[in-house]
Amino acid sequence: MAKHPDKAERDSPDTRLSESGSDVVLLLATADADLRRAWDAAMVPAGFRLETVRTLRPKTIASRRPTLILVDAEAAVEAKGPRADLLRTHAARCVWVGTAESLERLGPAAISEAYDVLVTPVSRAILGRRLAGWARNIERTAAVEGLGRRAEQLAEQNSRLSARLAETEQTTGALARQRRNLDQALQRIHEVADLSRRINSLDLDQIAAVCVQQLPALVDATRASLYLYDAAGDRLMLQANSPKLPIAERVDLQASPHSPTAVAVRTGELLLIGDFDEYQRAANVVLEREFKDRYSTSSCIIVPLKGGGRVRGVLNLADKTDGTRFDEAIDLPVIEMIAELIGASIYNIELYREMEHRAKTDPLTNLVNRRGLEEALARETDRARRYGLPLSVLMVDVDQLKDINDRFGHAAGDATLQNFAAVLLETVRTVDVPGRWGGDEFLVVLPGTSAAHAGRLAVRLRKRVRERPTTADNQEITTSLSVGVADYQKDEGPEALIRRVDQAMYAAKGGGRDRITTAEPAE
Repeated sequence: MAKHPDKAERDSPDTRLSESGSDVVLLLATADADLRRAWDAAMVPAGFRLETVRTLRPKTIASRRPTLILVDAEAAVEAKGPRADLLRTHAARCVWVGTAESLERLGPAAISEAYDVLVTPVSRAILGRRLAGWARNIERTAAVEGLGRRAEQLAEQNSRLSARLAETEQTTGALARQRRNLDQALQRIHEVADLSRRINSLDLDQIAAVCVQQLPALVDATRASLYLYDAAGDRLMLQANSPKLPIAERVDLQASPHSPTAVAVRTGELLLIGDFDEYQRAANVVLEREFKDRYSTSSCIIVPLKGGGRVRGVLNLADKTDGTRFDEAIDLPVIEMIAELIGASIYNIELYREMEHRAKTDPLTNLVNRRGLEEALARETDRARRYGLPLSVLMVDVDQLKDINDRFGHAAGDATLQNFAAVLLETVRTVDVPGRWGGDEFLVVLPGTSAAHAGRLAVRLRKRVRERPTTADNQEITTSLSVGVADYQKDEGPEALIRRVDQAMYAAKGGGRDRITTAEPAE
């Protein structure tokens, strides 16, 4: 059996761009021609060079020394033996490339160990933005590591001076103080590097935990909170806070335009406030602080978290452990560096979730597509089996859709399906999962619902469809539904349940359409 390398032995992304001015090599280990075309069309940062290989081998990495390796996610999932060991060894410099579905197959462990993920297909604009983000991260990592090496060199020089001047008490005292300062600086650099690696993630809970549990210690803060910005609702939603003292769960920026967080979001600028009274007098403003009595000091740092060209959230830090003010020279550089990475990571999460949502959504009706329905049905049948809960499904066929297409055109047929989808959403509960199974067929997953209740829902659905005809080209198009109803039987799998409800729906169609048929119990 191959021996897996310890985490300490694993590779990390090369930082030669900042150190020597040499190229940053991206090694493309995927046959994705669309990605190569996007690369050719994108704005590639200076110093970035793309190389391709057919097969990824240890000697290829040793000879080409790539900074990042773009690996096809499907190939990574199927990798075995030495190739799998090679990917694990160099996971920290791998960018998994593939569809949202193939990335999900990798699993959270592989994604968390990788440098990044790239969801395909990808436009040249998004690829250009991701390349620019990688360039900033590589430069930032190089700067942090360079500063660490410089601090270590200074520490070595300090040790030599201490040994040479040990006979002089006055010099020894000064060197001792210098040593403490250097040790503190080196410790902070190591802490920043560690937090940067944890924040560079697609796990929002992990990022939030770092923000409110570990990041405050870097600036000796005792209070921290992380809000995510909902641009559509123009509000901030609390994601995490520490310690668990009551603060606003939601900040409506329209209703509270003069709150410190609202100012940070509107201006996009970091606020380092030494004292609120002094700040308000200097800026000639009056800030609204609903929870000011719950803080021990009047000093704080409020940081807008930016990604993708706009504010994605706000990080608040308050109450230094010794009661002093936050320091612009000592505290600010660290927070600015970390905040930039937090904003970029939140933006990456939003992009990933959007692609994942699109992969499970029918574009015509905006309902869940077949893939999403299969996942929901598998989840609910498992719950029904484990906890003995009722579960029913409806298979619905929109009658004579072909005739509507032939008589009125496909646009009218699409409008009929969209109208039915709207009626369906109005009829089911929020816990139900309605979706388009394919063509003119729809499936509705009904957790906690008996066959009798599912049948009554089908009756309401037929009635509402008859009462709401579709309007297309100034013509009203009426339609009807053929509905199959089936309830979950003990130890029945999702496939068997689908077969029974499908047979019931076809029985309804064969019986003359515009009717409801309940499936026979499983044999």
